[in-house]
Amino acid sequence: MKASPASAEPGVDPWAARLRPTLEAYHEDLLRQVASKLFKPRNQWPVDELIERSLATLANAPVIDRRIKELEPAERRVLALIAHSRQPDWHLGNLIELLIALGHSDGLPPILHLFESGLLFPTLPDGLTRLKSFEQWIGQAGSTGLSVFAPPSITSRALGDDLGVPDLATPMPPLNPGAQEADGLEWPLRLAVLWQRVAAGPLRRTQTGGFFKRDLERLTLDPLLNDPPSDSLATLPQTGMLAAALAEILGIVRTVEGELRVAEVPATWQEGFLPTLAGLWAALPRLATWDVLDGWRGDGDTGRGNPYPSAYLLCLLLLGRLPADAWADPLALETWIFEHHPYWKTEAPRPSQQRSWVAPFLLGFAYQLKMLQVAKGPDGDWLVRLSPVGRWLLGLGDAPPPPPAYPQTLMVQPNLEIVAYRQGLSPALVGQLTYFASWKSLGAACLLQLEPESVYRALEAGQTFETIQQALARHGIKAVPTAVLESLKTWAGKRERIAVYPSATLFEFASAADLEDALTRGLPATRVAERLAVVPSESSIDFRHFRLTGTRDYGLPPEKCVEVDADGVTLYIDLTRSDLLVETEVSRFAVPGEGNAREGRRQFRVTPASMMTARETGLGLRILEDWFQQRTGQPLPPATRLLLTGSQLPPAEMRRQLVLHVAASEVADGLLQWPGTRSLIEDRLGPTTLVIPAENLDVLKQRLAELGVSVKG
Repeated sequence: MKASPASAEPGVDPWAARLRPTLEAYHEDLLRQVASKLFKPRNQWPVDELIERSLATLANAPVIDRRIKELEPAERRVLALIAHSRQPDWHLGNLIELLIALGHSDGLPPILHLFESGLLFPTLPDGLTRLKSFEQWIGQAGSTGLSVFAPPSITSRALGDDLGVPDLATPMPPLNPGAQEADGLEWPLRLAVLWQRVAAGPLRRTQTGGFFKRDLERLTLDPLLNDPPSDSLATLPQTGMLAAALAEILGIVRTVEGELRVAEVPATWQEGFLPTLAGLWAALPRLATWDVLDGWRGDGDTGRGNPYPSAYLLCLLLLGRLPADAWADPLALETWIFEHHPYWKTEAPRPSQQRSWVAPFLLGFAYQLKMLQVAKGPDGDWLVRLSPVGRWLLGLGDAPPPPPAYPQTLMVQPNLEIVAYRQGLSPALVGQLTYFASWKSLGAACLLQLEPESVYRALEAGQTFETIQQALARHGIKAVPTAVLESLKTWAGKRERIAVYPSATLFEFASAADLEDALTRGLPATRVAERLAVVPSESSIDFRHFRLTGTRDYGLPPEKCVEVDADGVTLYIDLTRSDLLVETEVSRFAVPGEGNAREGRRQFRVTPASMMTARETGLGLRILEDWFQQRTGQPLPPATRLLLTGSQLPPAEMRRQLVLHVAASEVADGLLQWPGTRSLIEDRLGPTTLVIPAENLDVLKQRLAELGVSVKG
């Protein structure tokens, strides 16, 4: 997929940077066709000039307004739908579903005409250099489906166009005209918790886009991610998985080398509530791995066969059709969607298609996004309408005023706990607290804990003792306790004592005495372990005073530097080829032996006690097998394997047996194959030895006599 606008270089129009590669991938004939409708060139300009003028036209609002007026109603609705969603990237199938739901029998032709008009663009696969037609692009859909995009500078000009949705206002007003509204903090808080969980340990992805069992349990069983909110109106399935999906769309976490790892808290959180909620709303159309009915889809699907992104938007647009003071019954919205959306509008819908989901989506997700106001109807069920924030997010109203600010909202306690009163929290403060304190509970009063690991995490992210102290003081109801400041200062001091060397030379000596001798003779090094010293600048070392036994580049694969003795449990490390990691690795399952390091070898021995310690620390058979292949170039010795797995083997059995010794292995093969003797033999011990049950001995002698084979003994 092409780079998103957020990845453009500073000072460069992000949408121009994204549109240019797309236009450059068009075949010349297709580019001229698009340009002829976009800005109507009068001359046969070269391709580069056509691209430059197309980009200039797409940034010209008056020209875009004229082109939009020339469109058919269905085409204008496509642009308006994208604008209402605040998401410039849409799956093609979801846009077609929206057009069909709005009464257009075929949703593809309007989209193709928008392509040809230069107002909508296909997301092209990497490496495609010449797109001859848009039909060609549709025909090459891969496993990820087809996506389209349109810059907000185009789609925003289509806002206000009539979408043709009905007014589904309920004729019965609520019992209590007062409206209930959420604070909009629930999802920023849960995303902050998810960030901390991933920071504590990456989540491993499967090849199909799911998660390994252990990491799946981390997401689905975590109470902070999965427990209902304190003001819950409806239950959503697997909200921990929903948090993971939203976090990846927002860039809070990202997949690197098959693992989900932490990135940065979104910059929009620093801008206030409205930009934060706008980012969450815009993420909804890209939500392919979770739906409100079944929760985690888990198969890495990117939108094909997932009707919910288009249905979510329809729900909110139906509410946007109501007058500002009118209310709607979620059941009425669901009935209309079931009757018009192509996924549910079938002659014989499947049972899974008939399950209710609109009320959980509105009351469980949209409500917590501060998009809705709710009130109890005459029958006791919830009625809903768009809030001022919801109308603004859909592009139907002006931005509401910001909520009242309560800067002093933290209570820092001597036991290092922080009570954060929710009414004073903001997305920016949530993001800041997430870096240096661990979330322990979410509610009207959230609880956090200052811990060494959380403070170290903040220091690694660029914060200091001063910035953490200032944050606690600025937002604290009372002065920060002295004990807390002392703890923060101690943890920060430990971190600041760590020396970081951009490049260095690391010396490993044969013994601690050799290292001490080198330092005494003037080696400009810093001792970092019993036999290790680091020199920041190699130019300050006079190598004439050293006899180097080996060097190592740690960018290379592990070196085969261990020899295995014939007994299978004695290991010799070749110090001329080893690195600093091998002794740490072998110490997990072996103990130092009597080898002489000065002769270039260090000895380790695998013992029952050392292998018991290895098992207790989680060392498994597969890890040990891989280690021996990497470090010795040989498979795991049978003796070492026995020490690791002996306690897991079934009990050994001692028994007396009658053994028949024959002259050659061919004789034993024949006796095992011939039906006359095969059933009389219990087992084979070796090439020429067979186990004979005592009760079969006489019969076996008779059969052997028939063959002319005599038996002695």
